Amino acid sequence: MKATVALAWLSVAAAAPAGWSLPPVFPSSIEVVRVDVAVTRDGWPVEGLRAADFLVKDEGVRQAVEIVGGTDKPIDAVLALDVSSSVAGTPLQRLENGAGGLVDALGPRDALSLLTFSDVIRLRLSGADDRRRAHELIDAMQAQRTTALYDAVYAALVTTDAARGRPLVLVLSDGQDVGSWLKPEQVLRVAEGRDVVVHALLSRREGAESPFLRELVAATGGHVWPADKGDLGEVMLRALREFRSRYTLRYERRGATADGWHRLQVQVDDPGAEVRARRGYWQRPVAPRPR
Repeated sequence: MKATVALAWLSVAAAAPAGWSLPPVFPSSIEVVRVDVAVTRDGWPVEGLRAADFLVKDEGVRQAVEIVGGTDKPIDAVLALDVSSSVAGTPLQRLENGAGGLVDALGPRDALSLLTFSDVIRLRLSGADDRRRAHELIDAMQAQRTTALYDAVYAALVTTDAARGRPLVLVLSDGQDVGSWLKPEQVLRVAEGRDVVVHALLSRREGAESPFLRELVAATGGHVWPADKGDLGEVMLRALREFRSRYTLRYERRGATADGWHRLQVQVDDPGAEVRARRGYWQRPVAPRPR
């Protein structure tokens, strides 16, 4: 059964033709690009890097970057929780406890949106709402029916708002989709066109994988966090801490002006460090003004 969608904007998107995708976010008149970059060594953040320690290439052309903000930059977090029948019972209780811990870990300047999904997608709390309602809403969650994962990820992506803070989407799911209207390649195209980091907290059955979620986090510079063992709350907090530790790089694009897909390469002057950043962005031409 196809998903019953509770959000009007998702219903419109789901009705789009097979080749549909959101327009890219960087028109050619905009020459400033921002990239969130995670730098870790043995799983721990590498601190104290300077702009000169980064090598950033846009379509193969080296760019002069600067680091903007600090670790106290506000976050616009969207928490997308799988409440399908596969999490009924103890897994749902673990999910509620973990989500509650994440709510408490967010600072007063951070924004939080809460989205739940099964065959129905509901925006329970938006970034403009009073966060004190979050615990009440989380405790009231009930497991039901199937999983419209692709539709839910799309909903989470378009719920982010950079005006509220650095966009972060946290998706907790077993990675299986049953009943989405949207196709995975459509959702991935949208993710590539937005300045957002996606972390996937993967609660999976033994031996199961989620190529979609792995491709999603690779496209946005995020990470897959195994959440099928141990304390789910601690996994969520680790994902949040990783995001807070990321460097935000900014550059005025030089020498790479073609429209279309722009491939990004980000490296640091540290052979032992692991670097994660989004793979690129879409640049579209600006429509001429009517005369």
